[in-house]
Amino acid sequence: MISVHRFPSLYAIALFGLMYAAPAFAWQMDELGAWATKGRPSAVTYSRGFSGSCIGCDLTGRNLNGARLAGGNFGGSHFSGAIMRRADLSGGNFIRAEFDRSDLDNADLSSGIFSGASFVGAALAGINATGANISRANFTGASMARAGLDGANLAGCNFTAVRGREITMTNANLTGSRFDSAQMTDADFSSANLRGARANRANFTGADFRLANLSGADFSGAIGITRAALEGACGDENTKLPDGLTLAACRGRR
Repeated sequence: MISVHRFPSLYAIALFGLMYAAPAFAWQMDELGAWATKGRPSAVTYSRGFSGSCIGCDLTGRNLNGARLAGGNFGGSHFSGAIMRRADLSGGNFIRAEFDRSDLDNADLSSGIFSGASFVGAALAGINATGANISRANFTGASMARAGLDGANLAGCNFTAVRGREITMTNANLTGSRFDSAQMTDADFSSANLRGARANRANFTGADFRLANLSGADFSGAIGITRAALEGACGDENTKLPDGLTLAACRGRR
């Protein structure tokens, strides 16, 4: 029998299992009776309805459709290739977690902490990440159509080659973010903080930048930005826009 006292993370899960009918995760030992390398369990069985602690766990390729991980602590865990459609990750700690090539379509990430996480090539269509902290995350090549990131902290994020049709980032903090080669048609950046953002060869056809702060931003290599889309937006002497477009000075705006 495995002692929970030797594995503190198991204690949290075991305790949770006493409170509810069945815990969602049960660690299984491999045929050699040894734990997986790097302190991660070798196999995980899952049933819905769990929120607890599983730091650094290896959940790659798992079927977690509809999983309820709200408020859980999964910092540094590996979800690469996992199927997580409609999963609830709201309010959870997923700092530096890895979601590369995972399917998170229509998942709830609202108010969660995903700083430093990796979503390279992930499916994120229709996610709700309102108010989430996703700073310094890597979204390279992700599919983010109709994703909602209103009010999210996206400072320093990499959106290179993202497909983000109709994505909404109103009032989001996008300082220092990159959109190189991104397809952001009909996106909503209204009232967003885009200080120091970069967008080379990006497509913003139909995008809305009204009331956004573009101080120090370089969108000179972008296409599709119109004068009407910049109504009420501001910048500074370091702002670079496509030929023919200018902005008023921000004058103390964030």
